[in-house]
Amino acid sequence: MLLANLSADTSAPSPRLLSKYSTAADACLRISDLAMVLVAALLAYRLRFDTWTPAIGDWIPISTSILSAALCFNAFPLYRSWRGRGVLSEVWILGLAWTTVLALISVHTWLLQLDRPTYLLWVGLWYVLGFALLGFSRVAVRGVLSMLRSAGIDVRRVVVVGMRPPVIRIHRYLRQNAWVGMQIVGYFSTRDDINIADSTDLHCLGPVQNLREYLAGDRVEEVWISLPMGKLGRIKSVLTMLDKTPVKVKLVPDTSELAALNQSGEQIGSVPVINLRQGSDAPDNSFFIIKAAMDRTLALVALVGLAPLMLAIALAVKLSSPGPVLFRQKRHGRAGEEFSMLKFRSMRADLPASAEVRQATRGDPRVTRLGAFLRRSSLDELPQLFNVLGGSMSLVGPRPHAIQHNRQYGMLINCYMQRHYVKPGITGWAQVNGFRGETPRLRDMKKRVQYDMDYIRRWSPWLDLKIMALTAVRLFGQKQAY
Repeated sequence: MLLANLSADTSAPSPRLLSKYSTAADACLRISDLAMVLVAALLAYRLRFDTWTPAIGDWIPISTSILSAALCFNAFPLYRSWRGRGVLSEVWILGLAWTTVLALISVHTWLLQLDRPTYLLWVGLWYVLGFALLGFSRVAVRGVLSMLRSAGIDVRRVVVVGMRPPVIRIHRYLRQNAWVGMQIVGYFSTRDDINIADSTDLHCLGPVQNLREYLAGDRVEEVWISLPMGKLGRIKSVLTMLDKTPVKVKLVPDTSELAALNQSGEQIGSVPVINLRQGSDAPDNSFFIIKAAMDRTLALVALVGLAPLMLAIALAVKLSSPGPVLFRQKRHGRAGEEFSMLKFRSMRADLPASAEVRQATRGDPRVTRLGAFLRRSSLDELPQLFNVLGGSMSLVGPRPHAIQHNRQYGMLINCYMQRHYVKPGITGWAQVNGFRGETPRLRDMKKRVQYDMDYIRRWSPWLDLKIMALTAVRLFGQKQAY
C-alpha cells in the first residue's frame, strides 16, 4: 500500500516487474555482505595478532558469523526493496542486524572459552570494521543504482487514476529525488479531480475510460488510484477495468482532510489497515528501540557525570529557602498517562497552595533568587533524568505541560492532544526554536504545538542528537525562562 508519505511496497516484486538491475543489485548485496563479514574478521585479526592467517580454532567463530549473518540479515530484513526509503533507515536496520550477529558470536566465543582479553579486542575491532565495510558496500550499491536511475535507467513508470493532493506531493518528491527510480508519466482524469493548472507539470492522458487502451499500447509497471475515500464504487470500477492487465495497482488515499499524523499501512491477519494517527515511537517501529536505548544510556551517563553538580544544587536549594529539594507535579505522558515530573524546587514553599496552576512570569514573587538562576540555565530540569531512566520521559520530545493547561489548550488548539502520541522530553524542537517558558498569547502556544507536530513527523535519531546539541547552545540563559 502506498500512502501519501511514499511508504515503499515491502512485498517481494513479481519476476516480470523486477528489473535486471535490481536483481543484480540484490545478488551483489547478498554476496558482498557475507564477503564484508569475512574481510572484517581477517582485517581485525591482522590488526590484533599481526597475521592474516587465523588459527584453526579461530575459524569456528568466523564461519559461524557468516552463517549467522546470512540468517539475521534475511530476518530483519535487509534484502527487501529500499526504493523510496532513505539511506539512514537502511543503515540503522543494518546496525541492529550486525549487532545481533556479533552478539551471537560473542556468546559463541564465551561458550568455547575463547573469551580471553585478546579475543575480546579482536571481536571489538571486528564489530567496528564490519559495520563500516557493510555500510560502505550498501552506500556504494545505492550510489550506482542512483546514477543509473538519474540517467533514466531502471526507472519504474507509473500512471495515476485521479488527481488529488497526495499525488502532487509524491510527484514533486520523485522529481527532486531521481535516485528513487519512479516516474509518474501522467494521469487519467475523473470527475473528482482537483484543479492543477499551475501547480504541476503532470499532463492528462485522457479520461479514465481510456486507461485499458493506454496500458495495452504502453509498458507501465504500476497504476495508482487516487480517488476520494468515499468513492468506493468508482475505485471498484477501475479495478475491474484492470482485471486483465498484469500490472501492480496501488491505492493513494487522500488523508489531507483527516488531520493524519505519521500515517502508514499494515496488515492484520488478511485485512489491510491504514494508521491515520500515531507517534513515531510505536513499539513495532525499529526506531523505537533505538530511541529507548539512546534515552536510557545517555540519561545514565549524564546522571553519573553530573552527580556532583546535582548534589551541589540540592544542597543550595535546601539552604536557600525552607522546603523540599525536589518539586513534583503530575503531568501527562505518552498516551495521556499521568506521571510525576521531577524538578529542583525553584519557588517558595511557604506560600498558600492555589487551585490554579499559573505559568511563571517575569519578576514572579514565587520564584526564589536561586530558583531564577536555575530556571534561566535549565538546571532545574536535571532531576528529569530520573524520569527518563524510569521510562516516563524521553531526553527529547514535546515538553510536558501541567494537566490543567492540557485541558485548557486541548479545547482551544486543534490537534493539541496529538503531542501525547510520544513521550514528553526534557527538551524539544519547539524549545530550541525559541518557544520556551511563558506563553502569554494563544498564538505562542499554537506555534509551540506546530513545532511539536513537526518533530513527531520528522523524528530520527539524528534529529534528537541535533536538538540536544542545540539545547546546550541556545537554551542556557534564554530570556523566555522566568
